This record gives sequence, structure tokens and C-alpha cells, in this order.
Amino acid sequence: MIIRKIFPSLDIVEIYEELRKIYGDNFIIIEVNTVKKRPIPFLPFFGKEYKEVIIEIAEKPQKKSKKETKLNEEKAFKEQVEEELFLKELEELKKQIAELKSLLEKNKIRKVNISYGKKKLKKEEEKFLEQLGDEALQLFDVLLEKGVEEKIAIEILKKCTGFDIENQVFDLKEQPPQALAGAFEEMFKFQNLENYEEQKVIALVGPTGVGKTTTIAKIVSNLVLNQQKTLGVISLDTFRVGGAQRLESFLKVLEVPFRKADTKKAFELALEDFSDKDFIFIDIAGRSVYDELSWKEIFSILSIIEKEKFLSLLTVSFNMSFSAIMEIYEHIKKYKVDGFIFTKADETLKRGVIINVLANINDIPLYYITNGQKVPHNIMNATPSNLAKILLE
Repeated sequence: MIIRKIFPSLDIVEIYEELRKIYGDNFIIIEVNTVKKRPIPFLPFFGKEYKEVIIEIAEKPQKKSKKETKLNEEKAFKEQVEEELFLKELEELKKQIAELKSLLEKNKIRKVNISYGKKKLKKEEEKFLEQLGDEALQLFDVLLEKGVEEKIAIEILKKCTGFDIENQVFDLKEQPPQALAGAFEEMFKFQNLENYEEQKVIALVGPTGVGKTTTIAKIVSNLVLNQQKTLGVISLDTFRVGGAQRLESFLKVLEVPFRKADTKKAFELALEDFSDKDFIFIDIAGRSVYDELSWKEIFSILSIIEKEKFLSLLTVSFNMSFSAIMEIYEHIKKYKVDGFIFTKADETLKRGVIINVLANINDIPLYYITNGQKVPHNIMNATPSNLAKILLE
């Protein structure tokens, strides 16, 4: 409330004391003005000065009744109780979320075991899985989805992970590609033709339809164009109509000499013609694993190659089953298998078969991986990092 008061011309301190007597401390001075009052309005003389004081008086709070006070107290108590109950429920909810998260993690591992496990795991393997961190567990799931056998996937993870003391889990030492490459380098053998200083005679052997002739074209292109190696190619493919002609046409572009040999004697003469070359490749038609007579005939011709020079590379594709590859290997290893080439990675996403084969036949190196039909581009040297890349791609 605003009030205007007029006082005789007093000192402001005196005026303040007068106001306190009237209003106590319940006021605020807003403005002070000096005014002059004249006894006769039209005469400027004999005027007397006064102090005009404008003050604001705070409204006195209404005194609450006992009933209102009690109601307010009850309301405040109720709100306090509700707040305490809410906080208690919040803590309980947090506990339930933590328990649910823990249960989901356990169920995640259990789901992996039930979904993919074909063989009963040992206790130490189960314990290891239970201690996997999130990143390691995700990689484990990826390996299983790609078709890697569960026990092999566990061995890979053991080499990929280290124990995190703070979190009490086994987790990846590096990012998945690098971690896998490190494990593969330790577990498998890899070889590169470029490492050989002496002449090598290389035959790609395997079933029909895996792309042996196309793979020879890719390897020859890379060795000629990128490594400046000298090469010759001999075809023993007398079964497929036009197979040798397509290869011969391609080799002409690269200026790589080509010979056909349908007898042991013709093959021997071709080898002599290419005696000055760094590499000699043998193109052989695919055969059924059960065509024993045909395999004996082929390896009889190949037997004239000096043993230390000859490499027999078993060529199979990613879209073949593990059992089919192992059956072919068991038949051909009695003749000679010095390494693997895996083709057609582009035709399947379940590429784990290569890991299962290498893990079961870990004394034979991997030479090449192909991932398409383009010559010479869709081929890569077998290295731990390339194998990890093709698996995770």
C-alpha cells in the first residue's frame, strides 16, 4: 500500500523516527520531496516549506487459523512420506534393472551355447565363455554366425583376449580385425609364392567348378605385372571344350608362353621349354573325388617334376561344406598336398569353413584367397590380416 505523508520541514532522520512511531518497521521510503504551502495562493510571499514523504507499507500477513496450520503440517508430512517412498521405489527399481541386465548377459551366453554348440564344452571352456567381456562376446557371436566351429572359436578368442583385472572379464586386446589377425598368425600357416627364390612348378588340383583356371590367370597376372616374374603355363585340361583356349588367349595379352600337353612325354618337353622361368603353372581339369583312376593318371604325369620344385595346391571354394573339403583332402593327400587356395568368397557370407579347415589341418599353409571373377583384381595373398578381413567382411 502506497501512502503520502506531509511533515514540517524536518531533518530526514527526524521524519524517519516519526514514521517508525506510526508504522513500526513495516514501511519503506520510496520518495522524499520539498514542497511549499502559501497561506494566500496568489501571493508568492510568506510560503512555508514542508517535506512530502511517499512510503510503501507492507501488508501484514493474515494470521492463519489453527485448522489451516494443522492442514499445512499434514500436507507437508504427506509430501515428505511420498518423497521417501518414491526414493525407496527408485532404489528398488535400480536393483531390479541391474539384476535384469546381469540375467540378460548370462542368457546371451547360454543362447550362444544352445544355438550353435554341437559338442559338449569342457568346464574350463564354459567358464571362459562366462567371463567374456562385451566386445569379445560380440566377436564370438560373429565367428559362430560365420560358421566357425564353437570349440575353434573359443581357441581363437583365447588368443584374442586378455584378462581385464578391473572388470574381471576377458576382453579383446585390440580391435576385432587386428585381434583376429594376431590369433590367426599364431594358429595357422601362411605362404606366398613371391618368397620362393628357386623355380617352382605349381599345379592347382581340386574338384570341378571351384575356379582353378581363373585363379591361375589371376596369380599369373599379379606375378607378371606386379612382381616382374617370368612364367610359363602348361595345360593338362583335355576334358573341357574351350577351357585351354580361353586361358591361352588371356596369356597372349600378358606375353606369357603357353603349352598343351596330353601325354607324359609332351608334358616333359613343355617343362624343358620353360626351364628358364621363375614359375611354371599347370592347369588341370577338375575331377570327382571318387574318380581314382583319373587322379592316378594326373599324378603319374606330374611325378616327373623334381620333388623339391613341385607344389600341389588344393583349390576349394568357400561355398563348399567342411565335410566335403575334408573328404577331398583325404583322397588327394595320399598323392600330394602342399597348400590351400580358397576361392569364391563373394558367393557366401558363411566363410567360417576356411577357419575350420585350417584349424583341423594346421600343418598345411594357405596361399591365396579369391573373392570375385575379375582378373587380376579379385585375389589376395594369404596373410593373417587378409584372412581376418575376408572373415569379418
